[in-house]
Amino acid sequence: MRTFAITGVCGYIGSLLAEKLAALPDTCVVGLDVKPSCNLKQIKYRQVDIRGKKLSTTLKKDKVDTLVHLAFYTAPEGNEEEARSINVAGTANVLAAARTAQVKRFVLASSAAAYGSHSNNPVPFKESDPLKANDYFYYSAHKARQEELVQQFIAENPGIQTVILRPCVVIGPHINNDTGKSMRQKVLVNMKVPVPIQFIYEDDVAEAFFLAATGTQTGVYNVGTDGTLTITEIGRIMKKRVVLLPFKALYWLASVGKLLRVSPVSGKTVEFISNPIVVDPKKFRQTFGFHPQYDTAGALKKFAASLNF
Repeated sequence: MRTFAITGVCGYIGSLLAEKLAALPDTCVVGLDVKPSCNLKQIKYRQVDIRGKKLSTTLKKDKVDTLVHLAFYTAPEGNEEEARSINVAGTANVLAAARTAQVKRFVLASSAAAYGSHSNNPVPFKESDPLKANDYFYYSAHKARQEELVQQFIAENPGIQTVILRPCVVIGPHINNDTGKSMRQKVLVNMKVPVPIQFIYEDDVAEAFFLAATGTQTGVYNVGTDGTLTITEIGRIMKKRVVLLPFKALYWLASVGKLLRVSPVSGKTVEFISNPIVVDPKKFRQTFGFHPQYDTAGALKKFAASLNF
């Protein structure tokens, strides 16, 4: 029997991945999360904080072969100290536990955000492009730091198969982060200067992690789809009004709105999304045989349809 463990299993990607893995024959799925319980069937649920000593004991006791690390403090503008504790120190502890438990395969959920947001960003990013994370936006900085820790882990543990995935923006009916909140607003407010946006549907990104967890290939891979959209095109597909503002005006409006708790994002997010972050998905498709169901427009249309129910 092969045993998979997933950190952050109660998250929407974690739960989708757990269901896919649990459907495999002769397989055990161990779900790890800080919540007291998780409404998932056919898995062994363990309430574990990835920063604690209990993690290593749990992995050894359950004889985990493959560990998928999804747990991450995702609110890009929440408690930065807590975020660093979970995202950076937590990842270091996960890697130490994986080594102690002698797992055979490790998969990290990184992000296209690790490339950083800069005016000279290439479109698209290839895996060989350097990571230039933005310190002011800790979601980006922590994803890049996670990758540094994993690269060190790879150098010290060459016998453990390791994969790093960098998905583009994930969208779907279960999305519950700041992106989801923004997309569910009645009016979409963005910058006048058009910035290409790349989406991947939640079921497709779950399939990508499924392939990474069950395969034998190693390395770093972008996970994305074909095509991009501007905010005007997004508004047209979602049948929503779009308001375009100069960058400075939008930055000020978001900053004040966040303080007043009427905006899901602040000026930091506005600054981060002011440059394109689009990834080249060819390498992962060719190596793992990944065929997403939807391109960027299709993913958005599927999400928009879910809002009408």
